[in-house]
Amino acid sequence: MFLNKQQQTAPKLEREVGMPGAAADQALAGTREHKRKVALFVAHGMGQQVPFETMDCVAAGLIRIAKKDGRPAAAIRAETCLVGAQKLQRIELEMRDAEDRPLEVHVYEGYWAPFTEGQVKIADVMSFLLRGGFNGLRNAWKDFQRWMFGGPVNFGKRPRTGVFLTLALFAVVSLIVANFLVTVMFADRLAARVKGGLGEDGAIFANQTFTALTTLVAGWVIYSAAIGALLYVAHRVRGRAWTLPLGVLLWIWVAYTIALGVVPPLALLDWLDVSAFGMQFFNTYSVAVWVALLVVSAILRGVMIQFPGDVAAYISTHTLDRFQEIRTKIKERVGCVAKAIYASNEYEGVVWVGHSLGSVVAYDALNTLIMDDELANRPARAVERTRLLLTFGSPLDKIAFIFASQWVSATETREALAASFQPLILDYQRFRNIPWINIWSPADIVSGDLDFYDDLSKSNGREVQNMVDTRATTPLLAHIEYWQNRLLYERLYEALARPAAKAVASAMAR
Repeated sequence: MFLNKQQQTAPKLEREVGMPGAAADQALAGTREHKRKVALFVAHGMGQQVPFETMDCVAAGLIRIAKKDGRPAAAIRAETCLVGAQKLQRIELEMRDAEDRPLEVHVYEGYWAPFTEGQVKIADVMSFLLRGGFNGLRNAWKDFQRWMFGGPVNFGKRPRTGVFLTLALFAVVSLIVANFLVTVMFADRLAARVKGGLGEDGAIFANQTFTALTTLVAGWVIYSAAIGALLYVAHRVRGRAWTLPLGVLLWIWVAYTIALGVVPPLALLDWLDVSAFGMQFFNTYSVAVWVALLVVSAILRGVMIQFPGDVAAYISTHTLDRFQEIRTKIKERVGCVAKAIYASNEYEGVVWVGHSLGSVVAYDALNTLIMDDELANRPARAVERTRLLLTFGSPLDKIAFIFASQWVSATETREALAASFQPLILDYQRFRNIPWINIWSPADIVSGDLDFYDDLSKSNGREVQNMVDTRATTPLLAHIEYWQNRLLYERLYEALARPAAKAVASAMAR
């Protein structure tokens, strides 16, 4: 956004908020009332994202909570400013803190979506999901350990996780089989129609088999569409009474999806007679039906690339060089914004927020910032100035569990070196005075409570505070419902409005 006329005529020192020294302070004092300032840095999640939308959503949520608390915020301002010698866009909020004093909140965004756009193929996504499933299974049936806080921490066996991963793996394989089946059966029948006319068997599939398998796939598409419609209605109505019935229907969908990968191979091997299950309608109008199925298949591939594809691009850096480059660009972009914020001497505190994959990006960026600050003898005072790390809809625990097996043959030395890049799991006393809140929902299959980032024998009250958002209730869509609920903004508002001295004391008491 461009600077407006009033901003263009304002003193230059006021817009260059990263300028240090007494001269800048005196210039600012003469232009506006001195206010405490806190920065809020938010990283968006996976999928298609619109620039500035995340900032706008957070700012609007904070205004709603401030009004309910009886301390209404002034209208938001959108600015382009120099912050720590970098040109950044931000939203400014005029608020009141817990002691009813003026408080200025600046909302920044770590926007990284363009780096993954168009970079992931469906084969990459399927390979990522299969590898993750097998790795997770390998970890589920043995004691799972992570190197944290100076030694290995044993979290025991996770057989329940193993069962879910097995079902998920079967579902992924089945979708691969179904996608292949749609293409092959359409090509086989189209070739038969061209060569032999209507009513002829294909080169591979007899009419009865073709009709039965078409019915199976078309039925799955219809059932999936019906489930999607119900989920949308439940999301709009937002009631906990929907959760259990929809959960049962989703488990039926999982079973149906697995059947897509099991029934066709058995039918083609003549191990299963499916001819009785076919509906003639799907044979009579087979060309139209299969064109529709091909369209649905293309849509599903697009969804798989858009959402799991972002995770694959950020996580799978040990397998593909181009993904390493993507992750490096994401970390550089987000890290540059974070460093600029901490380079500004006007912010007494910084609050970090990360949704979904953005929580992983924020976690990595904060670790890097703290490590760089420590190595440079702490000029930014990163730990002291960080008010809160808030993750929601976060897959951090799942990533730690599923992909830890890439270290299955690693020595303790290699594990310790890997942990040394993550100050947040390195030393409680030095680095975990930063409060960490994690919001999740049982209806959200992406998120979960964060157990694998603490050693409870050493935490002394500094462990992650896991909070369930009881209003995020729609299966699957709960992953985006946090944005409309109060819990997220209440926790943010508390961290922002807390007076500086109390914020430090609260962090030190943890």
